[in-house]
Amino acid sequence: MITNEQQSIKEKIWGQLGQYLTFNINHVSHLFARKVNRELSKSGFTLQIEQFPILFLVNHSTEGLLSQQEIANFLQRDKSGIQRSIRTLERDGYVRIVSDDTDRRKNLIQLTPAGKFTIDKISEMAATLNQEVTNQLTPEEVSTLLTILRKISAAIDN
Repeated sequence: MITNEQQSIKEKIWGQLGQYLTFNINHVSHLFARKVNRELSKSGFTLQIEQFPILFLVNHSTEGLLSQQEIANFLQRDKSGIQRSIRTLERDGYVRIVSDDTDRRKNLIQLTPAGKFTIDKISEMAATLNQEVTNQLTPEEVSTLLTILRKISAAIDN
């Protein structure tokens, strides 16, 4: 139960930060991540939404093997964070870490059959969540939202 004081603080924060695009985008992103993580947990998966990009990237690589550094570079994340995520994914059976035959200093990441199965299930869950959200919008609103998000992404990425 939220107290009157907590509600007052929440309203002040939203009054000040709610006018900023950055805050709103971050808030919506947080809500999506929380919902997806809950759904994953309910479905018996041990991974979190933050680990999806690693699985999808390895799945779509041409050789099916990527180094930890390549993954970190592509996702624009620090190597140590990627390494922790990969260790967790390995522990839970989604990926396998193998040594590079040509460079022993390199670890290559490969999807396991469980990892491939999980990608299919995650894709289904993402489509369902997408449908839940877009059903609340008109097709024009969805198109406009996607266009705006792409423009924002391009502006920030430059």
